[in-house]
Amino acid sequence: MKIIFSIALISNIVLSQPDSRFEAFDWTLYRQTGSINSISEGYNYIYFGTENAGILQFQLYKNRFGEPITTAQGLSDNHILAVHFDQNTGILWAASESSIDYSYNAEGNWFHIDLDDTGLHREVLVQQIGSSNDYIWINAGSIFIKLDKVTGIVIGLLPLPDEEVIWSSKRERFLEILNALKNYAIMDGWIINNNQFIDPYGKIIMPVTYYYGKNSDVYIGMEDGTIFTGDDQMETFYPHSFGLNNTDVTDIAFTKSEEFWITGRNNYNTEGITKYNYRIDDFRHIDFEYEINLNPKSFYSILEIEKEVWFGSNSTIAIYNKKKNYWREITEANGIPGGMVTAMAEDTSSIWVGSTRGLAKISKITKHTEQIDFGNLLSLRRINDLEIVNGNLWIATDNYLFIYEQIKNLLIDFKSYGNIENINERKNIFTGFTDLYQNDDGIYVSTQVGVLKYNIKDESWSVVVEPSAYTGSNVNNLVIANKYCFIGTDNGIWQINLNDGSSRLYDYPFIGSVQDMYILDDTLLIGSENGLIKYLWKKNL
Repeated sequence: MKIIFSIALISNIVLSQPDSRFEAFDWTLYRQTGSINSISEGYNYIYFGTENAGILQFQLYKNRFGEPITTAQGLSDNHILAVHFDQNTGILWAASESSIDYSYNAEGNWFHIDLDDTGLHREVLVQQIGSSNDYIWINAGSIFIKLDKVTGIVIGLLPLPDEEVIWSSKRERFLEILNALKNYAIMDGWIINNNQFIDPYGKIIMPVTYYYGKNSDVYIGMEDGTIFTGDDQMETFYPHSFGLNNTDVTDIAFTKSEEFWITGRNNYNTEGITKYNYRIDDFRHIDFEYEINLNPKSFYSILEIEKEVWFGSNSTIAIYNKKKNYWREITEANGIPGGMVTAMAEDTSSIWVGSTRGLAKISKITKHTEQIDFGNLLSLRRINDLEIVNGNLWIATDNYLFIYEQIKNLLIDFKSYGNIENINERKNIFTGFTDLYQNDDGIYVSTQVGVLKYNIKDESWSVVVEPSAYTGSNVNNLVIANKYCFIGTDNGIWQINLNDGSSRLYDYPFIGSVQDMYILDDTLLIGSENGLIKYLWKKNL
């Protein structure tokens, strides 16, 4: 019966990866980590199975994180219950709520075994994965699955293993740390008190899994995603954190220190704002819980000026003073328009603030509103984007694209601005102006019926992308690099060649709805409802 069952299961083992054209980490997905559920040691990495962020890779000899393994590499789920690296074969195994996955190169090219096809009931969860000399073992609590360690074929279901098994760690509901580990020194302001870890702010964080490595190294995974690494000789723990403070990313902003601010919607598990160093994949968390005057909320826009960073929320802007490391809020009492603050632009002495209910001009010094003559015209209108171009304010709304010439105090419809000869026959069909993107020679404007370009030097308009190139999709945002245009939509990204009009849609499920993008050399950073995505686009031209 076991042999028949095993042969029948072969057809249910399938290979999954986003696209065979890409290498494993051409697309990388960063998410909020959640709890550390399982730990295993490989040849070069320690692998951490996480609640929300797939499998984290921690380099054994460099003491830093590598790229995470997620659904972008072909995992069936980012919620990993158990992870295991088989030292004999070099195969990496992972279990989620619905499947068992394995990869021969421990990166991409993942094979999936549906748990329904193993004989387990759907409500039974995998707790742990281990290996013997010849088999992989799956601990599902009251039953153990025995798998062929190369093909993944189910050999049988047993009440207990019938051989010696080397297990990776599992999540424990009430984990008791060994007494020897409680005597370790702990760095960066943390404290071990009996079986509790206390962070530098006094919050108790509970350990949920730990693992002893081959070289007397020890790893402890915490319920909040913190990872402690230590060794028997030094008897010292060092804390590490990885990933975002918020998975639903709404805005990305490049800082003057060449890092990124990353914000998102305030969902049930949102913890704050993230600062990301893209060169070394380092994440710094700015937590709502620990910052005075930074209250839990959603953020939709970011603007960095010389001394401050402004974060647009709902009828509110949180302002961070970089020099004093101090937060404050300004609200409708200061003149912030109601609704979501969708865009901000810096002027010489003021900040223009656009929201879903109008436009305001806020003094940098007093943090109060200033008079604008055309304010009533845009009252209660949704402002989608703002940009300062040669001292003039560009305003993109659902129905209009305006240019405000500040010196002349004139508000001009784009149809009457500059040379419109090339778009004259089509100027009246453009509506739904969603995003503005400025580079050296022009400003690009996205709409559902084409992407417009205003050439700053010769003051002329043209249509640079026809709507057929992105099938008239609703455009959330766009970026331009050399001869390529990237358009973010509710269902992925269009990559369009501006020279010949050819286009390619990337609509992999791990991308989801694109809410912001930033392009930097050969890297496209994507703020998505599913997290932060890094795409090495120049490798795939």
